[in-house]
Amino acid sequence: MTSLKSTTKRSLKVVNKTITSQQQRKKIKTEPAEVSIKVETVKKEHIKIEIENEEIVSSPNIFPKAEPTASSIKAPENWVKIYNEIVDMRSKFMAPVDTQGCERMPNTIDPGIKTRDPKIYRFQLLISLMLSSQTKDEVNFDAMTKLHQGMQKRGFTNGLCIDAVLSLSEKEIDEYINKVGFHNRKSQYIKNACEILKQKHNGDIPKTIEEIVELPGVGPKMGYLLLQCGWGINGGIGVDVHLHRLALMWHWVSAKANTPEKARIELESWLPEQYWTPVNPLIVGFGQVVCVPRASNCDVCTLGTKGLCKAANKKLVKGPITEARLLKLRKQRADLTKLINDVI
Repeated sequence: MTSLKSTTKRSLKVVNKTITSQQQRKKIKTEPAEVSIKVETVKKEHIKIEIENEEIVSSPNIFPKAEPTASSIKAPENWVKIYNEIVDMRSKFMAPVDTQGCERMPNTIDPGIKTRDPKIYRFQLLISLMLSSQTKDEVNFDAMTKLHQGMQKRGFTNGLCIDAVLSLSEKEIDEYINKVGFHNRKSQYIKNACEILKQKHNGDIPKTIEEIVELPGVGPKMGYLLLQCGWGINGGIGVDVHLHRLALMWHWVSAKANTPEKARIELESWLPEQYWTPVNPLIVGFGQVVCVPRASNCDVCTLGTKGLCKAANKKLVKGPITEARLLKLRKQRADLTKLINDVI
């Protein structure tokens, strides 16, 4: 247990451990409307893994900084400053998306799979994305781990692969993923998607957004992330609930952008293409840990302390960080010690 000593205002000393750890103009189908559901959180430690001489650790977490670019399209005010402040903050903590997000998940469960067998990596990425809707990364990670290990026990050396899933009934698939949101529907989607991939695409993920969104249960967000991470094709921005919510809050998109797909189109109209890939994990991690939906941590967020966020909770920004407040900060989904130490 961390030792805390309370003093006046922000003069606190915190002793804590630091862990090592083109725009698609066609009209395409959108993903199911977001609904509020209760999910079970599975707590897991961030993992240190080695992937073919490439070491992934919890720190530093590096994202490219944005630079102002000459453009005939007017971009939102202060977007570069906001973006870069988030880059700085994200370098100081590991969010669930960084080890248990869909892109990272296959390599976390089976180190080196992305380079050892890209086809299987793409398939596992698809399944993780299909499971991710209305499901926390930690719960998704648990379901993916159960699927992978379950398929290995059934004699499939590569674990979670298309042939393994095709050998299962929808009911059997559901038994592995029954903690994720809408698991009954997703079991059907996964089974049907695998049959389509086997029959029409030689068991691999297609390379166009039009073909990808023809798969049941797969919408634009999943499709663009599949293209980016699975094929290295930067065809559009993957807009999830966090990016959509925060883009609205910072006025990066208009109030008319009331769906992730509408937000994607508006974002792609001004955001330089080189940021289309990193903007998703960058903002998702920030939304998971710092600017959470119902209890923002504005007191440790530099967007608030530097006056860059008009939605900041001024009471939190100006008030002292008490011992009680520290206890709440320490219950977030990541270790915020470095952010806390920056403001006290």
